[in-house]
Amino acid sequence: MSGFGALREAAATLRTHKGRALLTLFGIAWGSASVILLTGWGDGVRIMMERGFFKTGRNLGEAWAGRVSEEFSPIVDRRWLWFTSADLAALRGRVKRSERVGGEYWQWAAATYRGRTRNVDLRGVDPEAIEIRGIDVAAGRRINQTDLDHRRRVVVLGDEIRRTLLGPHGGVGSWIRLDGRPFEVVGLLAPVGVQLSQDRMLIDEQTWAPLSTVQALWPQEWTEDPVVSKVLFRIRDRNDVALAKQEVRAILAERLRVAPDDDEAIGIYSPIEMLNRFPLDQTRGFLFLLAVTTLGIGGIGVVSMMLDAVHERRQEIGIRLAVGATRRDILGLFFFETLAITASGGLVGAGLGVASTWALGRLDVPDLVPVPILQLRLVLVAVGVFGAVGVLAGLWPAWRAARVDPAITLRIE
Repeated sequence: MSGFGALREAAATLRTHKGRALLTLFGIAWGSASVILLTGWGDGVRIMMERGFFKTGRNLGEAWAGRVSEEFSPIVDRRWLWFTSADLAALRGRVKRSERVGGEYWQWAAATYRGRTRNVDLRGVDPEAIEIRGIDVAAGRRINQTDLDHRRRVVVLGDEIRRTLLGPHGGVGSWIRLDGRPFEVVGLLAPVGVQLSQDRMLIDEQTWAPLSTVQALWPQEWTEDPVVSKVLFRIRDRNDVALAKQEVRAILAERLRVAPDDDEAIGIYSPIEMLNRFPLDQTRGFLFLLAVTTLGIGGIGVVSMMLDAVHERRQEIGIRLAVGATRRDILGLFFFETLAITASGGLVGAGLGVASTWALGRLDVPDLVPVPILQLRLVLVAVGVFGAVGVLAGLWPAWRAARVDPAITLRIE
């Protein structure tokens, strides 16, 4: 039977069962749209969570020094630890499971500009730390190696600091004072927004300066070595986060002469670990199963409608068989009719799903509101699913039609 003939017979069946046909087509269309919408929304949740956790740096790892644990030393002998620039350089030369290693040195400082004063989170950073963070600049430039080599008094301001300290008139080229010391604003960070992982202050509220400058102007009183408050590293493979942490800890523990399993002496954290605690893949799979179930219910409606059509068209089937049609012809007739009905509703639903996902993806929503993500594979999955439903829904009515006895049906008045 030709495709055009199947569509014509399917249209006749729909006209005969208008009410049921409308509900059946709605079920198929809604199920097909749900496959795209719900699966796309599951992808949207995953991307939203990754974006929220990785705003501070993709595949980021952080290490900081603490105090020797009482499990490894008597309480009277416990000592405080700290990292230095030498530790940072040694780690940078030895790690294998991390792509980059950078350092930060933290200080609180009073920032002043044209009569405005506020306490700011001052971060001494190096170019590697800036690369690991991956924050774009909205204006000006980043801090570079030359700034570190010459200990320049330059800063890059977060978006919130720029607005509250500089106001509408300040920008790149302005001069501010940090604890009374003049610094030139050479860059402005792009807005970062809501972060699902942070340390002390949001990046929008931070002020970045060259690591060597902050170490020289705000030294620690207990050591003459340049102190590093936190070591940042970018893990090569997210699946190797545990091995990457173990490697960093072992190298730093050797440098500080502490046990490599002393978590209190050397703390290490990665947002990847927190992200992995969320059942994102399971949630996405559940949403896909829910959508497929909805589509399957629509397929049951198609089976019911086509079985009624077989019952009402028994005489027609008997006549076709009497004039030479084979049971294979009858099987193909009702199978393709069912497939045509399912395909019609499925294509309408796929179109609605694509249009809705595209429209929702264009909405300006807050960072923590997931929106469906439109991908070609979702459309292909939806087409494959409602195609499978159409095939399965067509088999039983077609088999029933092919089993009709023409001798009995021709005697029906």
